[in-house]
Amino acid sequence: MKAGVTPTSARRRPARRAFARLPSSLLPSSLLPSSLLPSSLLPFSLLPSLLLAGVAGQASAALPMPEISGSVRALADLRTANRDSPLAPAGALLGAGRDCGVGELRLRGSLAGVTAAGQALAQSCDPGGVDRDGRLDELFWEGGKGAWHVTLGKKVLAWDVGYGFRPLDVIQKELRRALIDQQLEGVPVAMLEHFGASTSTGLVLTNIGRSDTDTGRDEQAAVVRGYGQWGSVDAYGLARWGMQERASLGAAAAWVPTNALEVHASARWGQRATRLVSTWTQNLPLVQDDPWSDAVGGAFWQALAGTQWTGENKVSVLGEIWYDGTAPSDSDWDAWQARNASIQQFVFAPQQARAGNLAWQAQGLSRQNLRRVSMLGRVAYTGGTWQPALDALYNPADGGSTLTASLGWQGDQLRIDAGLRGYFGPHSALLRQLPDRAIAYAAVTLPF
Repeated sequence: MKAGVTPTSARRRPARRAFARLPSSLLPSSLLPSSLLPSSLLPFSLLPSLLLAGVAGQASAALPMPEISGSVRALADLRTANRDSPLAPAGALLGAGRDCGVGELRLRGSLAGVTAAGQALAQSCDPGGVDRDGRLDELFWEGGKGAWHVTLGKKVLAWDVGYGFRPLDVIQKELRRALIDQQLEGVPVAMLEHFGASTSTGLVLTNIGRSDTDTGRDEQAAVVRGYGQWGSVDAYGLARWGMQERASLGAAAAWVPTNALEVHASARWGQRATRLVSTWTQNLPLVQDDPWSDAVGGAFWQALAGTQWTGENKVSVLGEIWYDGTAPSDSDWDAWQARNASIQQFVFAPQQARAGNLAWQAQGLSRQNLRRVSMLGRVAYTGGTWQPALDALYNPADGGSTLTASLGWQGDQLRIDAGLRGYFGPHSALLRQLPDRAIAYAAVTLPF
């Protein structure tokens, strides 16, 4: 994310990497400091036997030396609390204005077709103590014969041609535009692919063995996807069936008319979507239990269009606009703001009870897209030791915007990054109501 936009020429991938991975979400990484901590491990009971079977198939051959790489990173982020937010009375519960320091160790290795990746970290915040955590991000076996390729295990699979938003990212569901880049956690998959000279097709089964009621990244699903390259156009298509979200169809294309210019677009229709909704009773000023939960239902459309120019001097300019039909409507946000006002006006309740209810309300801001229509502009330079970037996100519905400036320094091995993100617009804009008004960060990374 801070490293700059992928140059135009890099978008023309060989067929075998047609769906290779190309950011906070802006919101989760800027809402709570706990977003720096990885989630708990996903259970995948079939993985050991699948990996063992893959390794056993190659037991007769001499094992090569394992390939191991990794990095260590020291990170500090400084936050400025938003005193004008309607959620300000719950700032202490939300961690608004809380400064943190993080130490990370990332490892990746492969041997005999088996690849594993994970990370461990320690985080210290002020106020607060030290938190330690670890996560296995990937563990999969892959192999093949001829044009056929098989992948079994927990793997990162992020698809689509967009930068700020990805309608076709139906498996990884990566939250884009994170202020601080994070190593992604994979999804349990069983994947069969066939590759041609300029085409590829694949079948992916995700979360085998999980409950039929799981949603989001944990939902059991089957995805068929295809890719084809015709001249300067790369085209993609997919069809998905989920146990909860049912049918979904999508397509995308990237066109490179010149060496400097690239144009891309993607769109997806879904029969049902998983949305975070509130079940607050209107006649009840305060509640004792968290009223927010995931609900599945309602058809939707998502679409994105954008273009990118990359000069010979390695300066790139990106522009995108997208629509997300799973984001709340204007009436949904009107009800959310009215609820915030009613909580604060209920002065007969203890301050702690009102703060707790407002903290629950903050969950409404933890979406990838707050408004249904968003616009993004980005300028970056990646041609030298110093790598600056500037991007702006704008929500036309309420005039809210996010400005992010970053600067990276790349040595022979050592890398240093620093940046600043602020939220602007009218007081009524949703981005101006986040618990934090601005976030600054600095990081030092050493690979090995």
